[in-house]
Amino acid sequence: MADQGVLSVGPLAATVGSRLAELVPVDLGDGRTVELPIVVIHGAMPGPRVAVTAGIHGAEYVSIAALREVAMDLDPARVRGSLVAVLTANPAAFAARAIYVNPMDGTNLNRVFPGKADGSPTERLARWITDHVIGGSDAFVDMHCGDMNEALVSFTGIEETGDADVDARSRRLADAYGLRYLLIGPSPGTTTTAAASMGIPAVLAEVGGLGRWPADDVALHAAGIRRLFRAAGLIEEAPEEPRNETEVLRTEAWMRATTTGYWHPGVVVGARIAKGSVVGEVRDAFGGVLEQPVAPLDGVVIFLVTSLAMNEGDPLLALAG
Repeated sequence: MADQGVLSVGPLAATVGSRLAELVPVDLGDGRTVELPIVVIHGAMPGPRVAVTAGIHGAEYVSIAALREVAMDLDPARVRGSLVAVLTANPAAFAARAIYVNPMDGTNLNRVFPGKADGSPTERLARWITDHVIGGSDAFVDMHCGDMNEALVSFTGIEETGDADVDARSRRLADAYGLRYLLIGPSPGTTTTAAASMGIPAVLAEVGGLGRWPADDVALHAAGIRRLFRAAGLIEEAPEEPRNETEVLRTEAWMRATTTGYWHPGVVVGARIAKGSVVGEVRDAFGGVLEQPVAPLDGVVIFLVTSLAMNEGDPLLALAG
Protein backbone atom coordinates (compact mmCIF):
# COMPACT_ATOMS: atom_id res chain seq x y z
CA MET A 1 0.00 0.00 0.00
CA ALA A 2 1.09 3.61 -0.47
CA ASP A 3 2.21 5.37 2.70
CA GLN A 4 3.53 8.95 2.78
CA GLY A 5 4.66 8.81 -0.82
CA VAL A 6 6.06 5.28 -0.59
CA LEU A 7 4.53 2.20 -2.26
CA SER A 8 5.56 -0.97 -0.43
CA VAL A 9 5.39 -4.46 -1.93
CA GLY A 10 7.06 -6.99 0.31
CA PRO A 11 10.58 -5.63 0.88
CA LEU A 12 10.31 -3.18 -2.02
CA ALA A 13 9.59 0.49 -1.34
CA ALA A 14 9.03 2.73 -4.37
CA THR A 15 8.89 6.49 -4.07
CA VAL A 16 6.61 8.69 -6.16
CA GLY A 17 7.70 8.89 -9.78
CA SER A 18 9.99 5.85 -9.64
CA ARG A 19 10.32 2.32 -10.96
CA LEU A 20 11.87 -0.60 -9.08
CA ALA A 21 12.77 -3.82 -10.90
CA GLU A 22 14.18 -6.40 -8.51
CA LEU A 23 14.25 -10.08 -7.61
CA VAL A 24 12.22 -10.55 -4.42
CA PRO A 25 12.89 -13.64 -2.28
CA VAL A 26 9.85 -15.57 -1.10
CA ASP A 27 10.22 -18.11 1.71
CA LEU A 28 8.49 -21.38 0.82
CA GLY A 29 9.38 -23.25 4.02
CA ASP A 30 12.05 -25.79 5.00
CA GLY A 31 14.80 -23.47 3.82
CA ARG A 32 13.43 -23.25 0.27
CA THR A 33 13.19 -19.88 -1.46
CA VAL A 34 12.27 -18.58 -4.87
CA GLU A 35 13.02 -15.14 -6.28
CA LEU A 36 10.17 -13.36 -8.03
CA PRO A 37 11.10 -10.76 -10.68
CA ILE A 38 8.85 -7.85 -9.74
CA VAL A 39 8.45 -4.40 -11.27
CA VAL A 40 6.86 -1.70 -9.13
CA ILE A 41 5.98 1.62 -10.73
CA HIS A 42 4.84 4.38 -8.41
CA GLY A 43 3.39 6.95 -10.77
CA ALA A 44 3.97 10.66 -10.53
CA MET A 45 0.21 11.31 -10.37
CA PRO A 46 -2.48 9.81 -8.12
CA GLY A 47 -4.60 7.02 -9.51
CA PRO A 48 -5.49 3.33 -9.19
CA ARG A 49 -3.28 0.48 -8.09
CA VAL A 50 -3.17 -2.21 -10.79
CA ALA A 51 -1.57 -5.61 -10.21
CA VAL A 52 -0.54 -8.03 -12.96
CA THR A 53 0.98 -11.50 -12.94
CA ALA A 54 2.48 -13.56 -15.76
CA GLY A 55 4.10 -16.96 -15.81
CA ILE A 56 1.81 -18.52 -13.20
CA HIS A 57 2.51 -21.55 -15.38
CA GLY A 58 6.22 -21.54 -16.10
CA ALA A 59 6.17 -22.39 -19.82
CA GLU A 60 3.60 -19.76 -20.83
CA TYR A 61 6.13 -17.56 -22.56
CA VAL A 62 3.99 -15.05 -24.48
CA SER A 63 2.57 -13.64 -21.26
CA ILE A 64 6.01 -13.34 -19.66
CA ALA A 65 7.56 -11.61 -22.66
CA ALA A 66 4.62 -9.20 -23.11
CA LEU A 67 4.39 -8.12 -19.47
CA ARG A 68 8.15 -7.58 -19.24
CA GLU A 69 8.06 -5.42 -22.37
CA VAL A 70 5.23 -3.22 -21.12
CA ALA A 71 6.31 -2.92 -17.48
CA MET A 72 9.84 -1.91 -18.40
CA ASP A 73 8.62 0.55 -21.05
CA LEU A 74 6.11 2.58 -19.01
CA ASP A 75 7.35 6.00 -17.93
CA PRO A 76 6.61 6.57 -14.20
CA ALA A 77 6.29 10.29 -14.93
CA ARG A 78 3.25 9.53 -17.13
CA VAL A 79 1.62 6.93 -14.89
CA ARG A 80 -1.42 7.73 -12.74
CA GLY A 81 -1.40 5.51 -9.70
CA SER A 82 0.79 2.43 -9.52
CA LEU A 83 1.61 -0.86 -11.17
CA VAL A 84 2.76 -4.02 -9.41
CA ALA A 85 3.89 -6.58 -11.99
CA VAL A 86 5.19 -10.07 -11.28
CA LEU A 87 6.96 -10.97 -14.50
CA THR A 88 7.45 -14.69 -13.78
CA ALA A 89 5.25 -15.85 -10.93
CA ASN A 90 6.44 -19.48 -10.88
CA PRO A 91 10.25 -19.35 -11.22
CA ALA A 92 10.88 -23.02 -10.41
CA ALA A 93 8.46 -24.12 -13.14
CA PHE A 94 10.02 -21.66 -15.58
CA ALA A 95 13.53 -22.94 -14.90
CA ALA A 96 12.44 -26.56 -15.23
CA ARG A 97 10.39 -25.91 -18.39
CA ALA A 98 7.58 -27.65 -16.51
CA ILE A 99 4.02 -27.72 -17.81
CA TYR A 100 1.08 -27.19 -15.45
CA VAL A 101 2.84 -27.71 -12.11
CA ASN A 102 5.49 -26.34 -9.80
CA PRO A 103 8.21 -29.04 -9.71
CA MET A 104 8.93 -28.25 -6.05
CA ASP A 105 5.81 -30.21 -5.04
CA GLY A 106 4.02 -31.23 -8.24
CA THR A 107 1.16 -28.77 -7.64
CA ASN A 108 -0.62 -26.47 -10.09
CA LEU A 109 -0.16 -22.94 -8.70
CA ASN A 110 -3.37 -21.73 -10.33
CA ARG A 111 -5.50 -24.24 -8.44
CA VAL A 112 -4.53 -23.33 -4.86
CA PHE A 113 -5.27 -19.59 -4.52
CA PRO A 114 -5.54 -17.80 -2.17
CA GLY A 115 -2.97 -20.25 -0.76
CA LYS A 116 -1.79 -21.05 2.76
CA ALA A 117 0.98 -19.37 4.75
CA ASP A 118 1.87 -22.70 6.40
CA GLY A 119 1.14 -24.98 3.43
CA SER A 120 3.17 -26.62 0.68
CA PRO A 121 5.69 -24.56 -1.33
CA THR A 122 3.09 -23.84 -3.99
CA GLU A 123 0.43 -22.89 -1.45
CA ARG A 124 2.89 -20.55 0.29
CA LEU A 125 3.77 -18.92 -3.02
CA ALA A 126 0.07 -18.40 -3.78
CA ARG A 127 -0.45 -16.87 -0.34
CA TRP A 128 2.45 -14.44 -0.82
CA ILE A 129 1.13 -13.32 -4.20
CA THR A 130 -2.39 -12.95 -2.77
CA ASP A 131 -1.21 -10.87 0.20
CA HIS A 132 1.46 -8.71 -1.46
CA VAL A 133 0.35 -8.38 -5.08
CA ILE A 134 -3.39 -8.99 -5.51
CA GLY A 135 -4.55 -7.67 -2.14
CA GLY A 136 -5.05 -3.92 -1.98
CA SER A 137 -5.32 -3.55 -5.75
CA ASP A 138 -8.05 -1.68 -7.60
CA ALA A 139 -7.77 -4.06 -10.55
CA PHE A 140 -5.96 -7.34 -11.20
CA VAL A 141 -4.92 -9.09 -14.41
CA ASP A 142 -3.46 -12.57 -14.81
CA MET A 143 -1.71 -12.93 -18.18
CA HIS A 144 -1.50 -16.46 -19.59
CA CYS A 145 -1.12 -18.38 -22.83
CA GLY A 146 -1.36 -22.02 -23.82
CA ASP A 147 1.21 -24.13 -22.01
CA MET A 148 4.14 -25.71 -23.84
CA ASN A 149 1.87 -28.50 -25.10
CA GLU A 150 -1.24 -26.40 -25.84
CA ALA A 151 -2.53 -24.50 -28.85
CA LEU A 152 -4.99 -21.78 -27.87
CA VAL A 153 -7.41 -19.24 -29.31
CA SER A 154 -7.08 -15.77 -27.78
CA PHE A 155 -9.62 -14.98 -25.07
CA THR A 156 -10.24 -13.12 -21.85
CA GLY A 157 -12.08 -14.46 -18.83
CA ILE A 158 -14.00 -12.92 -15.94
CA GLU A 159 -16.49 -14.17 -13.39
CA GLU A 160 -19.70 -12.65 -12.11
CA THR A 161 -19.52 -12.02 -8.37
CA GLY A 162 -23.00 -10.63 -7.78
CA ASP A 163 -21.54 -7.20 -7.02
CA ALA A 164 -22.82 -5.12 -9.92
CA ASP A 165 -20.05 -2.53 -9.68
CA VAL A 166 -17.21 -5.09 -9.54
CA ASP A 167 -18.74 -7.11 -12.37
CA ALA A 168 -19.22 -4.03 -14.57
CA ARG A 169 -15.62 -2.93 -14.04
CA SER A 170 -14.30 -6.43 -14.79
CA ARG A 171 -16.32 -6.52 -18.01
CA ARG A 172 -15.09 -3.06 -19.03
CA LEU A 173 -11.47 -4.07 -18.50
CA ALA A 174 -11.91 -7.35 -20.38
CA ASP A 175 -13.59 -5.54 -23.28
CA ALA A 176 -10.66 -3.12 -23.43
CA TYR A 177 -8.22 -6.03 -23.85
CA GLY A 178 -9.98 -6.68 -27.14
CA LEU A 179 -9.49 -10.43 -27.68
CA ARG A 180 -11.65 -12.72 -29.84
CA TYR A 181 -13.66 -14.39 -27.07
CA LEU A 182 -14.79 -13.52 -23.54
CA LEU A 183 -15.39 -16.49 -21.25
CA ILE A 184 -17.60 -15.72 -18.24
CA GLY A 185 -17.62 -18.17 -15.35
CA PRO A 186 -15.92 -19.14 -12.07
CA SER A 187 -12.55 -20.87 -11.86
CA PRO A 188 -12.03 -22.06 -8.25
CA GLY A 189 -8.48 -21.89 -6.94
CA THR A 190 -7.29 -19.38 -9.51
CA THR A 191 -5.80 -15.91 -9.11
CA THR A 192 -8.82 -14.21 -10.63
CA THR A 193 -11.32 -16.00 -8.40
CA ALA A 194 -9.21 -15.04 -5.38
CA ALA A 195 -9.23 -11.41 -6.52
CA ALA A 196 -12.97 -11.44 -7.19
CA SER A 197 -13.62 -12.85 -3.71
CA MET A 198 -11.88 -9.76 -2.32
CA GLY A 199 -14.05 -7.44 -4.39
CA ILE A 200 -11.29 -6.67 -6.89
CA PRO A 201 -12.19 -6.49 -10.60
CA ALA A 202 -10.13 -9.24 -12.25
CA VAL A 203 -9.36 -10.38 -15.79
CA LEU A 204 -7.72 -13.50 -17.17
CA ALA A 205 -6.04 -12.89 -20.56
CA GLU A 206 -4.79 -15.68 -22.85
CA VAL A 207 -2.76 -15.29 -26.08
CA GLY A 208 -0.54 -17.82 -27.85
CA GLY A 209 1.05 -21.06 -26.66
CA LEU A 210 3.09 -24.13 -27.68
CA GLY A 211 6.21 -22.95 -25.86
CA ARG A 212 6.79 -20.16 -28.38
CA TRP A 213 6.73 -16.37 -28.14
CA PRO A 214 6.40 -15.04 -31.72
CA ALA A 215 6.46 -11.28 -32.09
CA ASP A 216 2.85 -11.07 -33.29
CA ASP A 217 1.53 -12.88 -30.21
CA VAL A 218 3.66 -10.81 -27.84
CA ALA A 219 2.45 -7.63 -29.56
CA LEU A 220 -1.21 -8.72 -29.26
CA HIS A 221 -0.85 -9.45 -25.54
CA ALA A 222 1.10 -6.22 -24.95
CA ALA A 223 -1.45 -4.11 -26.82
CA GLY A 224 -4.27 -5.68 -24.81
CA ILE A 225 -2.68 -4.99 -21.43
CA ARG A 226 -1.92 -1.40 -22.47
CA ARG A 227 -5.57 -0.87 -23.44
CA LEU A 228 -6.64 -2.35 -20.11
CA PHE A 229 -4.26 0.00 -18.30
CA ARG A 230 -5.87 2.92 -20.12
CA ALA A 231 -9.36 1.70 -19.24
CA ALA A 232 -8.31 1.36 -15.60
CA GLY A 233 -7.02 4.94 -15.55
CA LEU A 234 -3.33 4.04 -15.19
CA ILE A 235 -2.15 5.57 -18.49
CA GLU A 236 -3.62 7.87 -21.13
CA GLU A 237 -2.17 6.42 -24.34
CA ALA A 238 -2.67 2.91 -25.73
CA PRO A 239 -3.10 1.15 -29.08
CA GLU A 240 -6.41 1.62 -30.87
CA GLU A 241 -9.29 -0.69 -30.07
CA PRO A 242 -9.40 -3.80 -32.29
CA ARG A 243 -12.15 -3.90 -34.90
CA ASN A 244 -13.28 -7.48 -34.28
CA GLU A 245 -16.34 -7.97 -32.08
CA THR A 246 -15.86 -10.06 -28.96
CA GLU A 247 -18.04 -13.17 -28.63
CA VAL A 248 -19.23 -14.03 -25.12
CA LEU A 249 -19.00 -17.66 -23.97
CA ARG A 250 -20.67 -18.76 -20.71
CA THR A 251 -20.27 -22.54 -20.60
CA GLU A 252 -16.96 -24.38 -20.44
CA ALA A 253 -16.04 -28.07 -20.42
CA TRP A 254 -12.58 -29.56 -20.08
CA MET A 255 -12.20 -32.96 -21.72
CA ARG A 256 -9.66 -35.33 -20.16
CA ALA A 257 -8.20 -38.65 -21.21
CA THR A 258 -9.55 -41.75 -19.50
CA THR A 259 -6.65 -43.88 -20.74
CA THR A 260 -2.88 -43.52 -21.19
CA GLY A 261 -1.59 -43.64 -24.74
CA TYR A 262 -1.01 -41.58 -27.88
CA TRP A 263 -3.26 -38.58 -28.58
CA HIS A 264 -4.45 -37.95 -32.15
CA PRO A 265 -6.69 -34.84 -32.20
CA GLY A 266 -9.46 -34.76 -34.79
CA VAL A 267 -10.20 -31.05 -34.39
CA VAL A 268 -8.23 -27.80 -34.49
CA VAL A 269 -8.12 -24.94 -32.02
CA GLY A 270 -10.79 -22.34 -32.70
CA ALA A 271 -13.10 -24.82 -34.45
CA ARG A 272 -16.81 -24.98 -33.59
CA ILE A 273 -17.77 -28.48 -32.52
CA ALA A 274 -21.24 -29.98 -32.19
CA LYS A 275 -22.25 -31.89 -29.08
CA GLY A 276 -21.69 -35.60 -29.64
CA SER A 277 -18.88 -35.13 -32.15
CA VAL A 278 -15.78 -37.32 -31.81
CA VAL A 279 -12.89 -34.94 -31.16
CA GLY A 280 -10.01 -37.37 -31.67
CA GLU A 281 -8.57 -40.68 -30.58
CA VAL A 282 -6.25 -41.95 -27.88
CA ARG A 283 -4.41 -44.93 -29.35
CA ASP A 284 -2.04 -47.56 -28.01
CA ALA A 285 1.60 -47.91 -29.06
CA PHE A 286 0.63 -49.92 -32.14
CA GLY A 287 -2.17 -47.62 -33.30
CA GLY A 288 -5.11 -49.45 -31.81
CA VAL A 289 -7.92 -47.15 -30.66
CA LEU A 290 -8.30 -46.97 -26.87
CA GLU A 291 -10.90 -44.22 -26.71
CA GLN A 292 -12.76 -41.75 -28.91
CA PRO A 293 -13.73 -38.77 -26.70
CA VAL A 294 -17.06 -37.14 -27.54
CA ALA A 295 -17.85 -33.43 -27.18
CA PRO A 296 -20.18 -32.88 -24.18
CA LEU A 297 -21.56 -29.59 -25.55
CA ASP A 298 -21.73 -27.34 -28.61
CA GLY A 299 -18.75 -25.01 -28.42
CA VAL A 300 -15.50 -23.52 -29.61
CA VAL A 301 -12.21 -25.36 -29.02
CA ILE A 302 -10.49 -22.75 -26.87
CA PHE A 303 -7.39 -24.84 -26.21
CA LEU A 304 -6.06 -28.10 -27.57
CA VAL A 305 -3.26 -30.32 -26.26
CA THR A 306 -0.88 -31.03 -29.15
CA SER A 307 1.53 -33.55 -27.62
CA LEU A 308 1.40 -37.13 -28.84
CA ALA A 309 2.02 -38.42 -25.31
CA MET A 310 -1.15 -38.57 -23.21
CA ASN A 311 -1.70 -39.78 -19.65
CA GLU A 312 -4.94 -40.80 -18.00
CA GLY A 313 -6.52 -37.71 -16.46
CA ASP A 314 -4.59 -35.22 -18.59
CA PRO A 315 -6.48 -32.51 -20.46
CA LEU A 316 -7.24 -33.18 -24.13
CA LEU A 317 -8.95 -29.89 -24.94
CA ALA A 318 -11.51 -27.43 -23.64
CA LEU A 319 -14.78 -26.37 -25.23
CA ALA A 320 -16.69 -23.18 -24.47
CA GLY A 321 -20.07 -22.10 -25.72
